[in-house]
Amino acid sequence: MNASRHSRLLAAALAAAALPATAAETNRVAETNRVADLGTVVVEGSALSKYRPETVSSGTFTDVAPESLPMVVDTLTSDFIREHNPTDLHDLLRYVPGIETGGKSLLVRNPGQFSIRGMGGTEPAFDGVAPIGRGPGLFMDTFLFDRVEIAKGPIASLAGGAGAAQNASGAGGSVNMFLKGANLDGDRREFQENTSVGRDTWRQRAMVDANEMNDGETAAARLVATADWYDPPYANGGSQKGADARESYALAPSAIWAPSEDFTLGLKTLFQYTEQPSYIGVPVWRGEPGAGYGWRESSCRPGDRSSYKSFLASPWAEWQATDEWNLRLGFTAMVSEWDQTTREPYTAMPGTPEFQAYCRTGLWPSGEKYMLSGFSESSATLHNYTVYARAVNDRELSDSLRNVLLLQPDYNYRSSTGGFGTPTSRWGATLQDTIEWRWLTVLGGLRYDWFDQESYTSAGRGGVVHYPSMTAEALSPRAGLAIRPIEWLVLFGNASQTRTPMLGLRCEDGSTPDHAWRATQYEGGVRVRPLEKLWLSVSGYRIDQESVPEFGNDGLVLSYDGENRSEGAEVSLSGDITDDWTVLAMYAFNRYTDENAAPGSKARRFERYPENTFSLSTSYRIPGGWLEDVVLGFGWRYRTKSYATMRGAYVDDSLFFDPSSVFDASATVPFSVFGGSRDWMITLGVRNLFDEKYFESARHYYECLVGEPRTFELGLRGTF
Repeated sequence: MNASRHSRLLAAALAAAALPATAAETNRVAETNRVADLGTVVVEGSALSKYRPETVSSGTFTDVAPESLPMVVDTLTSDFIREHNPTDLHDLLRYVPGIETGGKSLLVRNPGQFSIRGMGGTEPAFDGVAPIGRGPGLFMDTFLFDRVEIAKGPIASLAGGAGAAQNASGAGGSVNMFLKGANLDGDRREFQENTSVGRDTWRQRAMVDANEMNDGETAAARLVATADWYDPPYANGGSQKGADARESYALAPSAIWAPSEDFTLGLKTLFQYTEQPSYIGVPVWRGEPGAGYGWRESSCRPGDRSSYKSFLASPWAEWQATDEWNLRLGFTAMVSEWDQTTREPYTAMPGTPEFQAYCRTGLWPSGEKYMLSGFSESSATLHNYTVYARAVNDRELSDSLRNVLLLQPDYNYRSSTGGFGTPTSRWGATLQDTIEWRWLTVLGGLRYDWFDQESYTSAGRGGVVHYPSMTAEALSPRAGLAIRPIEWLVLFGNASQTRTPMLGLRCEDGSTPDHAWRATQYEGGVRVRPLEKLWLSVSGYRIDQESVPEFGNDGLVLSYDGENRSEGAEVSLSGDITDDWTVLAMYAFNRYTDENAAPGSKARRFERYPENTFSLSTSYRIPGGWLEDVVLGFGWRYRTKSYATMRGAYVDDSLFFDPSSVFDASATVPFSVFGGSRDWMITLGVRNLFDEKYFESARHYYECLVGEPRTFELGLRGTF
């Protein structure tokens, strides 16, 4: 893309900034027991970022202070997102220890999904209730988010599983995205532009957020728009050198209308388009790129491209029927299309002489610098629909006794074409009750799901295979306890279980079973408030997964005897140390065990994911002097050694990722420092300050994606 085109697009973005806009959706109805919407802090000058939310909703579907929950919900607020300026959901979630990606490419089996607490297959969802399907998680621009909440532990007992043919979700947690939406907080316009430059890479982003209310202050409309142009490092070396840059655009109009204090209607929509050079990563060998590849190279051709288009519509209505009953009805429809052509790095199956030679030398026996596989070309159209009805009864039974009862029936349907996925319907219902008595909170819940998979035909290695229509059901319970004997101390624990039927699989005898795997978690922890606005949380957990399918080399199910265990501990410190200093520090320890591997073998207990991960983000606002209101930011992400796998299994001691430390620094300087407006500011940043060479994610040992080099960032942000 040439410079003149950039100038025209940037001018268009600036013009769009004059459109009406808002900060975040806030329903003028009940103050409790509704989907939480934390809003966007109105920034005048360089206000101190807020890293800790007042309430979250992903753990219960009702607004609850995070310190009061009997479970862990980590939140990345709109302030955190704006300050760190990640470009997509994957980049954002790397700031949360214990979350791993399986490869940032459309070619992977389940693109756009994540693992939490060592358990894979988590599919992101809108507002905690509408799963987005495979693929969209790769392309969600984070400027669209009001916040992202991560609920830890088996969560299908609240939101339901999705069926293994689509994704074995719910075993480790859930990722919930809350899109910015129109609100009744007042008129507001925001503009942001960032330019990043590094070795063999540059990026330019323009973002507009505008909201305007009607004269009667009963309705509002909001428009959020993003444009992103990116020339990645891997498109400037190797066989992909000379590839065109990435282009990505998003448009998110929304509206809200509150004709009375008790009733509100809302609508969120989202249009996305991305066209980019394909990339599937490089092989790894002893912590570095193997098979002759360098850190900034790709196996793809210059013309290999991936394109993605999607549309989302999400209308909702909320009615405070009585002082005690709050009712909410919502519907989400998402249609996505993708096309991709990718050339993968060459691979040999573990155990072959060729593979063993690679493990010894890091090179293929042919002696060629690159050995390449064939081309992978595919296209898919995905339809995803969710409808839900939520009823919450919040009753004060006495001065010290409160009961919150939630009932939510819902329905999800997803279909696809092009050989990706299985058309599946899911009917479900959640029943949950929370009792608060003085310093004690008790939570209990039960989720029922019934699945109906349509018949379909798949072209496999053995030829065309027909899968008949199937039905299955699952029951997922949960329980939790929180004790708050004094204001600054909370003891909590929970037990939960996720059950998900195994649809879309085939056994050696030709049958199509619906056996359900089970993931059971036990967790306990403590939260302490050392300062007025600062909370420290420490917890330990164990997740046992049973009845996992064991596959043969032909991809057929051999048995359902698979068992594994994930155990660990998490620590977080979030909030304000002073009025001018905020912090979010998180640590995660996770140990994964394959119970089916031989005792004492490396395959039984190995670092499938880094056992120790840590992140630190902090901001300090200078309180006085000629640099008054300048905000300085610092970030650090650390990961210990982990091993590359093949279909999640250990393959060889030479295929590993080295530990990595990535440091970031930033500064926000308001124009008021130079005698100008406090509503406009310059942002300066350095990402990967010490130019660490590291792998950020991986699918298999030969498809490992490299982290970005050091980049310098200059930005402009303002409100008007």
